[in-house]
Amino acid sequence: MKLQQLFPFLVSVFLLSGCIGCNPVGTSLSPEGTRSTQPLSLDDTATTAMIIQNFNDFHSPVNGDDNEHIIFGALPVLADSKSIPADLAAFLGRWEGYGFAPPVKKDWKMVLFVSDITEQGGKLFGWIGTNLQYPGFVTETEFRVVRNGGDPSIQFRMTWLDGSERILKFNLDEVSQTLQGEAVSPFWGKQLDNYALNRDKSFFVYKDYASYLAGKDITAQEWKETNLETFSQGYMVYLPEEYHADDQTQWPLILFLHGSGDRGDNLFLLAKASPFMFIREKGPLPAIIAAPLLNNNTDYQLFPDEFLEGALNEILSQYRVDRDHIYLTGLSLGGEATYRLAISHPDVFAAISPLCAFLPDPSLNEIEKIKDIPVWAIHGADDQVVKPSWGQKPVEKLKKAGGDVKFSLLPDHDHDVWTDMYSDPAFYEWMLSQEKKN
Repeated sequence: MKLQQLFPFLVSVFLLSGCIGCNPVGTSLSPEGTRSTQPLSLDDTATTAMIIQNFNDFHSPVNGDDNEHIIFGALPVLADSKSIPADLAAFLGRWEGYGFAPPVKKDWKMVLFVSDITEQGGKLFGWIGTNLQYPGFVTETEFRVVRNGGDPSIQFRMTWLDGSERILKFNLDEVSQTLQGEAVSPFWGKQLDNYALNRDKSFFVYKDYASYLAGKDITAQEWKETNLETFSQGYMVYLPEEYHADDQTQWPLILFLHGSGDRGDNLFLLAKASPFMFIREKGPLPAIIAAPLLNNNTDYQLFPDEFLEGALNEILSQYRVDRDHIYLTGLSLGGEATYRLAISHPDVFAAISPLCAFLPDPSLNEIEKIKDIPVWAIHGADDQVVKPSWGQKPVEKLKKAGGDVKFSLLPDHDHDVWTDMYSDPAFYEWMLSQEKKN
């Protein structure tokens, strides 16, 4: 299928975007999320973006590790909790949790540290991010205390990551001892996101993320071929520790293609929602993992064929790859590219696994090219970005062509199926057991 044939379909995909596979900023809930009253203007509050220079004054080491730090673990509480009402003092200190906005819930992490509070208002520090890099989106906020029926809430106005304005409001739930929050539009009163924060201390950042990844044998590489620099700064690669033990052994290759939310110039984003997460969280794999990064050039909405082929060829030329064990996987935008690259080069891959993927109206001739390649397509049953029916289209055509394909529709999953699948040993057991059919 040619790229220009996909553009009308892509418009609908990107308008629904909201995740690593897409772009999480600015999504809104259904009409049921609209408030009956307009929110306060809160023009007297102030949220200022900041870059923390004195890292150790804000974050505390995890188990003595000078690289891994609890976000806001070192900040002090300035208010005297004994001199203020107990229902206000309960807000003081550190809170962490997730945003729950569709179409991808629990994608955005939030940490708040309330350092001071009075009946009029107070001060807090905020951190919002999706990964372990530093700095994230760090803010210093002067908020207002609002009492409705006696129960206090903290409220403030802020400019979000995409430049839009929103009102944030947090109430203390005494039963669950959580901070329940919502973000609403200051113009329409529509709910944009909601949050649940607790007292856990599990969200941390790495002072030197590149060094942390290098310790896991994951590194950033620049392209050798200059024509690839038009599309990308480079790629991330994982080499098993044993790769360097000799210069003869060939290794399986897992090629990963990211979603549109990771497009840009930050190679290290690729270490989050990808097979690299297994290396980070679970341990080594007996395979090379490589992930090229596509920039934000708006001249192309999809992975260009020239870039896909060039990236594959360079990676194959730079590393000792077992040509009978080359695997391809990608999510969302990268899932579409997974199908397309396999159709273009059916003689290369031993197996492919497109996640939350789409391939609009593939022809039978195209599908027949990959009918002999084992395919494991995976989709979330509640996906609002790439509907399950879109993911089933290429699967059904593969079945009609007699293809070796299985389709997993995961219940209670939205667009994010990658977190569970890329951290599951069974995924790699299936993939690495496949061998190219000659």
